[in-house]
Amino acid sequence: MILSMNAVFTGVDNRMFCYRSYVAKPSSGFLPSSLMMMKSLSLGSRFSPLILPIRSLKVKTLRRFDTVMEWQECKVKKKVEVPVSVAYELYSERESIPTWMSFISSVKIRKDKPDLSQWTLSYKAFGQNLEYSWLAKNLQPIPNQKIHWISLEGLPNRGTVRFFPLGPSSCEVELTFAYEVPLLLIPFAAALQPLMQGLIKKSLEQFAEIAKRTKTT
Repeated sequence: MILSMNAVFTGVDNRMFCYRSYVAKPSSGFLPSSLMMMKSLSLGSRFSPLILPIRSLKVKTLRRFDTVMEWQECKVKKKVEVPVSVAYELYSERESIPTWMSFISSVKIRKDKPDLSQWTLSYKAFGQNLEYSWLAKNLQPIPNQKIHWISLEGLPNRGTVRFFPLGPSSCEVELTFAYEVPLLLIPFAAALQPLMQGLIKKSLEQFAEIAKRTKTT
């Protein structure tokens, strides 16, 4: 009887490790009850140890994919035909930013904390109506040189606007914007960066036109 047991389990010996302990001591009184238990096992339950590790691997892979997010960065420069002080002052008016950024639907400065502002992005792309919001904190600016911010809540992002004088009546504005790709848009990540690059480029072109009109009025 012991020999027939060994023969039955030889074919799967390298897989079903849990049964080796039952055939280690053939003279033991523990053998008959263990044999009865083995006979009662179904085919599915015998091979379940082979399936469970594969399932757990899939779960771990999905969790890793969900938590490691991708960041993208866009940088655009534009010559603006106004003095650097005019460009800086205009860009400092955060609630006016939707005027030249078409994908930003609103910016609301908090009255109790003027360095904080609530932003809302609304845009149709990839067959979806996208809307994201975030609370931004303006960091210490350098007058006529730099405005920069970081998000505290909502869509993770950060950005910097730099101003470089080119003469008494013109300057260069450089906008750098970095953001975490939202989970919904991960399948479109490769197309998202050039889309945002184009939107930011267009926004600076609009800003240059508005600044020029502001100067002449």
